[in-house]
Amino acid sequence: MKTFKLKKRCKDYLEKLIREIRKEKSNESILQYLDFCSRFHGYSFRNTLLIWASKPDATYVAGFKAWQKMGRRIKKGEKGIAIFAPMKVKSATLDQEEEEEERIIYKVVYVWDVSQTEGKPLPKALDTLSVEGEISGLLPVLEEVTRAFGIKLEYVKSLQQGYGVSKMGCIQVLEDLRDEEKFSLLAHELSHELLHGIQERMNLSRKIKELEAEAAAYIVCRHFRLKPKSPTYLVLYRVEEVDIKNSLERILSTGSRIIQSIINKREKNKIAKAA
Repeated sequence: MKTFKLKKRCKDYLEKLIREIRKEKSNESILQYLDFCSRFHGYSFRNTLLIWASKPDATYVAGFKAWQKMGRRIKKGEKGIAIFAPMKVKSATLDQEEEEEERIIYKVVYVWDVSQTEGKPLPKALDTLSVEGEISGLLPVLEEVTRAFGIKLEYVKSLQQGYGVSKMGCIQVLEDLRDEEKFSLLAHELSHELLHGIQERMNLSRKIKELEAEAAAYIVCRHFRLKPKSPTYLVLYRVEEVDIKNSLERILSTGSRIIQSIINKREKNKIAKAA
């Protein structure tokens, strides 16, 4: 498939998703998509959309050679899922030295979901549907991640409103909550910190800011097998002024960033403990 055709397909998929969200009378479409994103946190917004539209029940995808290295093969008759892959190319500049500079272009490659393959069992360390672990062990890691972003974290006895608050550089969460609630709230407030700087806090409505933070936190929680009771403002079609495409990209990027930070911190902690 040519790159321009895949770009057109991606645009069509996005328009279809937006139409479904706008006409949907429940949370179903957006929650299904966010659940899917929680499993594919390492992929770009465009590639996540392409995989989701082609195989919404996918849990882990890889290329032909990658599956071979894991001792698995593509089942006969299974069609690959087209996605974009970045590729560095060199081009000469126009100055006298004719120096070469690198730029990124995108080519079309194909991946297959694990359900489309057969062979050896998957490696135990493979990050598929979620990361295993008790929430009591995950909360301290998220606390470390928050501080690593340079954000102060405080557990307080009371707040003027709500259960948590983001103050640009400082997060406060009520101390008298269960660990699951603390994790969900901290993910929400950390999403605010990463998503909403001075300009966003001045220019975006409260509805949009809360929607983006809650959706990003939802992706994080679902990745770690939590089931948060997200408020009704998670339904994008109810926020008429929201730019759905822009918000979805920001949501996925932020959720992915937090998930990967938690995974990286967990691995560093394991290595440090074993040393």
